[in-house]
Amino acid sequence: MPWWQYAREHYLSIHNDELPKTTTMYYDPIVNVHHVVPATMGQVVAWYAGPQVPEDARRLFAAGVASAGLDAASPSVPLNASRMYGAALALSREWEMPDLEERLAEAIEASYEPTWEAASGEFTWGLGLDEPHPRGQYNAFLAAAEANGPQMWERLSAAPLEPCPQVVGVDFPAVAMTRAEWINDSLFLSMSPLKPDPSKRTTFRIVGAEPRLWDYIGIEGAMLESTASALVVTVPLVEGDMEFCPSSY
Repeated sequence: MPWWQYAREHYLSIHNDELPKTTTMYYDPIVNVHHVVPATMGQVVAWYAGPQVPEDARRLFAAGVASAGLDAASPSVPLNASRMYGAALALSREWEMPDLEERLAEAIEASYEPTWEAASGEFTWGLGLDEPHPRGQYNAFLAAAEANGPQMWERLSAAPLEPCPQVVGVDFPAVAMTRAEWINDSLFLSMSPLKPDPSKRTTFRIVGAEPRLWDYIGIEGAMLESTASALVVTVPLVEGDMEFCPSSY
């Protein structure tokens, strides 16, 4: 059984007229009664349901946003630690709701301690929890929101990813690629080592690209080796930009 069908039957099956009149935990016209979850958490359920049943997901999301008071005003800061705000930000970008996106982004920035750890090369959110390690699920939703854009989550879930050229074998976290972008047939990379050292070298591979000769511009001292399965690139361990263009020869 698809997840959304199970959820509808077991978690979203009680209608408003079956609830005690004193309850405020409701959607219109269905209620999430899984462990008596408040309606605000409909924003999290909507993230999972969005690619499968978008109309139902939008109804849940609208109810959750209204219940949290996010439909017309900025949330009070600091926000409490929750998956809800990351999910809501991701869906506001998915469904192109710029006003809601702006309110959430500002509140998250002010509340959730966005942190770049130079020693490990990681970006995380502390969420005010004072924990030795970033909270996994909460960080996952916030990271998804940062990566998301209009209809991207739905497209990602609707069909398998089309094969495309990729950069693989990067020695992370010693090396991070801060840019990896194909524009037409050319690949643009920006490399940022954790501890630059021109006397050392690092290697990565470009796979899935058409076997051919490549013109290269960028970090000096780079070596390119074309094999049947990949273009192998070895460069000094320094910060810089690289561009790989199809050769005219």
